[in-house]
Amino acid sequence: MVGMGQRMISRYELSRSARIILTGLAIWFSLLVGPAVTAAPRPGVWFCGDFETGGLDGWIWDRPRVDSIQVVTRPVRKGRYAARVTLAPGDIAASKERVELKIGDKDLERVRGSQGGEMWYGWSVLIPADYADPPGDQFQILAQWHHRPPEASARVSGPPPLTLHFTLHQGRYVLSLFGRPSPGAERRTLGSRPVRKGEWLDLVFHIRWSTGSDGFVEAWLGGKPLTRGKVYGPTLYKPVSNYLRLGLYRTKGVPTTNHVFIDEVRIGDSYRAVAP
Repeated sequence: MVGMGQRMISRYELSRSARIILTGLAIWFSLLVGPAVTAAPRPGVWFCGDFETGGLDGWIWDRPRVDSIQVVTRPVRKGRYAARVTLAPGDIAASKERVELKIGDKDLERVRGSQGGEMWYGWSVLIPADYADPPGDQFQILAQWHHRPPEASARVSGPPPLTLHFTLHQGRYVLSLFGRPSPGAERRTLGSRPVRKGEWLDLVFHIRWSTGSDGFVEAWLGGKPLTRGKVYGPTLYKPVSNYLRLGLYRTKGVPTTNHVFIDEVRIGDSYRAVAP
């Protein structure tokens, strides 16, 4: 009987010791990693599309296939999730070869982006190292602020007032912001900088929407100016708001399959509110 009691005590003490050790390891690990922290909402943010719900909440889209836009866990700019946008030859959405995200709350851009309104946009984009270069000088648009028709039932045509292009120019990859005062006008370069594939590119844009010369755009890439201060000129074709499209858009017939990653999308009232 004594031997049996001793064995029971030994087992109890062993089990208790194991629990103490496991508890100690758990505390040590939590101190090492740190507590899980949910980022507080930033002041001045009107829209946040950072994919941290694990889905496409807050977005609508033009995509030819369900898997053209996927929420992924890596690579990410911040947090746990980002969006992967894939465009393959012959992928047609909204009559064009494109895969693009759009803000779900249309009233936000209609109200804030009307004549005389000012808006700040910020997001991060990663062009992967294996991004295949399309042949020739085919355009590749990563973002565009597209014009709307004056009436909801009308169709819109022509190039948008503002576009962000990714190009290979004289052996260097370049990110360029172009603007047009009217659909038939020649585009002008508002800002341009060399970039590298395989790196997150942090972008911020400050736009005053106007059909007149008091409109302007100023932009930053990686915290440094992409434009030379405020570039003035019309940013609306008509006193009807533009809307943002993010993703990939190109001319039809490009033979390469390409994808980019998008994260940390915000619209708000200041640089601090939207900067990735």
